[in-house]
Amino acid sequence: MLLFVLLVFALILPFALLEAQIERLSVRIIDAAPGAPQLTAMIVGALALDVILPVPSSLVNTVAGATLGFAIGTLVCWIGMTLGCLFGYWIGSTGGTALIRRFLGERELQRAARLAGRLGGPTLVVMRAVPVLAEASAIAAGAARYPIARFLAVTCTANLGIVMAYAGIGAYAWSANSFPLAVAGAIVIPILAYATLRASAYWTGVRGATAVVAETGTPTAGAYVDTPEFTIAYRYPVAFTRGLFDPANTTLADILAADGTGVAKCLFLLDGGVVRSNPELPGGIEAYCAAHPTALQLLDAPRPVPGGEAIKRGFDQLPELYRLLLRNGVDRHAYVIAVGGGAVLDAVGFAAATAHRGIRHIRVPTTVLSQNDSGVGVKNAVNFDGVKNYAGAFAPPRAVLNDFDFLNTLPRRERVAGIAEAVKVALIRDRSFFRWLEGNGGALAGFAPQAEEYMVRRSAELHIDQIVKGGDPFETGSARPLDFGHWSAHKLEAITDHALRHGEAVAIGIALDARYSVLAGLLPEGEGVRIVDLLDRIGLPTWHPALEQRTADGGHAVLGGLREFQEHLGGELTITLLREIGVGIEVHEMDDALVLQAMHWLRERRRGG
Repeated sequence: MLLFVLLVFALILPFALLEAQIERLSVRIIDAAPGAPQLTAMIVGALALDVILPVPSSLVNTVAGATLGFAIGTLVCWIGMTLGCLFGYWIGSTGGTALIRRFLGERELQRAARLAGRLGGPTLVVMRAVPVLAEASAIAAGAARYPIARFLAVTCTANLGIVMAYAGIGAYAWSANSFPLAVAGAIVIPILAYATLRASAYWTGVRGATAVVAETGTPTAGAYVDTPEFTIAYRYPVAFTRGLFDPANTTLADILAADGTGVAKCLFLLDGGVVRSNPELPGGIEAYCAAHPTALQLLDAPRPVPGGEAIKRGFDQLPELYRLLLRNGVDRHAYVIAVGGGAVLDAVGFAAATAHRGIRHIRVPTTVLSQNDSGVGVKNAVNFDGVKNYAGAFAPPRAVLNDFDFLNTLPRRERVAGIAEAVKVALIRDRSFFRWLEGNGGALAGFAPQAEEYMVRRSAELHIDQIVKGGDPFETGSARPLDFGHWSAHKLEAITDHALRHGEAVAIGIALDARYSVLAGLLPEGEGVRIVDLLDRIGLPTWHPALEQRTADGGHAVLGGLREFQEHLGGELTITLLREIGVGIEVHEMDDALVLQAMHWLRERRRGG
């Protein structure tokens, strides 16, 4: 209510102070207009800008009716007023939401959105004919994220009633008191349109039901309600910093404060491996919270949890994670902050996504692989019966905070393995990034800070771009473009009982699919060699004896990864290969013979043959 009063006050001042001058200026401009096209453009422009300028829309509408005729005047004014509504909606939805969220808080904004959904239609209809409130209502509708399709339907029909009323009397009496007629037009025409739609729906339903009865001899067993389409907007910051838990670093405190929930109640769950490498970490987190008491409050001392694949092996660890959340009263307004590698982020993220049907989760990735790939995404999962990531959920985090200092304590093998995901995303999305990796392979292998930081940031950016702009962030289709090289990687991890790190298995999968792309005639021979050379230079493996492991019937076990890869999403098999470096291409079948040839090539290359 306060927001609405402020909007009205901000808009009414220019109307009260300047409308008379604007009206005289408008009359002079209209009188001087050389012809109908110019006048039409001026009318449309004036009405489109009415939301921010004190344009006398009633005068403009009646002038349009008098000079352009009823039909053309109605059309021109309707276009202008509808553009004005969209402009106001855009102002509210882009320029005003952040201010409103900070001013009212997230909960109040959500309540406003629900109220707009319930009462917005009738309110918009009535207000379309009321000076000042018409503009304020459009801005408020955008700020409350009133469904855009419904907003257009309501305002378009209301605008039609208004402009027909004004244009109809335009040639008759410019100075007549047309406000009651405008209100009547704004209300009557939408009512008639609504009544027509309802009657049509009823008649269609009756005819449809009659047809079913005639065909089957019995009434339909049930009815359904076609739920209107709705969307949920996701947005979360991905920060890159050093010394995240240094009290002088306000990154975490600022992000929690931006949520507008007051002091944030937090439970920290720490990767046990990270704690062993950083024994001062729990105390550092407690000191950080003590230094920022107005931003966050610890619900309990930071708690270590098993790291690596141990936490993802089935549901063994999930009950304990749930008990930690229950004991500490972690509700949907509190935060679970996971600090660790990709496995810990996956498991804790899954627990957070399913406890209370979803509680707020912040990720603090501590490995190269989780900072440049898995930690910035929207997936959470644990393994089950040997199937990787079988049980999980898509649940975007509240924020992702990457602290480069954590990388300094990683074992060399782990640190190198994470670079594989950067090579992968460069191959399918960014040729220039691949060239940069080629030029900095030695620096990356030596963990030069500037090169490593750029590699992590650019890889994370490309992964986020795919999630946001790829059109299928929750993988409802059959394609998995970000999983280039992964069909064999997942199988190799299982075959080796995770003796191969995920990044190492991905590197082998990249080499295998790059060579397959060459054999399939998609990728030039020289480009395939460049890819494997880069992996070798960084220190990533391109071959493992597990590729030759056989099943009981004598087949190659790794080929079973194709079937499992397809079963994970369902639908037809969809594998990403390379058309050129930086450009992926999806195929729906793989030739086993060519896969085996690619494996043979990698083995012989490894042997030096």
